[in-house]
Amino acid sequence: MIIGIDLGGTKIAGVLTTPSGKIIMDVQIPTEAQKGKKQVIANIKKAVRMLIHSHKAKVSAIGIGAPGPILYEKGIVIEAPNLPGWKKVHLKNILEKEFKLPIFVDNDANCAALAEARFGAGKSAKHFIYMTVSTGIGGGIIIDNKLYRGAIGSAGEFGHMKIADSSPKCGCGNYGCLEALASGSALKKMTGMNAISVELAARQGEKKARQAIRELAHYLAIGIANLINAFNPEMVIIGGGLSNMRELIVSPVKKEFKKYALGLPAKSVRIVRAKLGTKAGVLGAAALCL
Repeated sequence: MIIGIDLGGTKIAGVLTTPSGKIIMDVQIPTEAQKGKKQVIANIKKAVRMLIHSHKAKVSAIGIGAPGPILYEKGIVIEAPNLPGWKKVHLKNILEKEFKLPIFVDNDANCAALAEARFGAGKSAKHFIYMTVSTGIGGGIIIDNKLYRGAIGSAGEFGHMKIADSSPKCGCGNYGCLEALASGSALKKMTGMNAISVELAARQGEKKARQAIRELAHYLAIGIANLINAFNPEMVIIGGGLSNMRELIVSPVKKEFKKYALGLPAKSVRIVRAKLGTKAGVLGAAALCL
């Protein structure tokens, strides 16, 4: 058995799973980020213990998906957005001392990409791009069935590709980033509503909501075309909360990206929705152990 933990800003989710991805048990507890780093680490340990003790399972390894840049080989969380005090946290060492098991730590978007590769929409593809479109935009790159992390582990920051001359200021401090134009945060700035409310309004025919979604899909198509031109993937998998809008976003992206992508890679690529939904993070964290 292996354990996967998805460390989020508001909740810690965990699964006890087989190597084939069959979930035996799952848990979810509050992160309590406002109480500081020590409390969050204590809560991670609590979630792991709950999973181990529930079935008296013989666990061989534990994988952790965490936000922000990660030094994968050393299991160091360099900095985690929404987790106060999380800078250069040696999470691998801390948890290996506690549980005497191999610990693997990676970026949460990388974990989701790995989950789709092992258990989801990317099982049939050797080369694909996974893009998560939620409050922010990130993703993972699978090349020849392997996760590509880059020289220092920061590959896949698709949200910070510059795709326009101007935009509202991005969280990174720049302007014109994909995340500033095509994320859930961008949608809220455009409409004053969260993504669920915008979707509902659009389905009811509200013009402002429909226009905002069209604009978001337009910029998303440009960003995806750039990735197709750069990587020539077999597949682009769109995940994250906004992918749940289905045909409102994914369908126009499928049509429009061809305007900006080169002819041959555009003809051969498939754009699909992610399959694993909210379980992608925990299953991908578990897959780090395989």
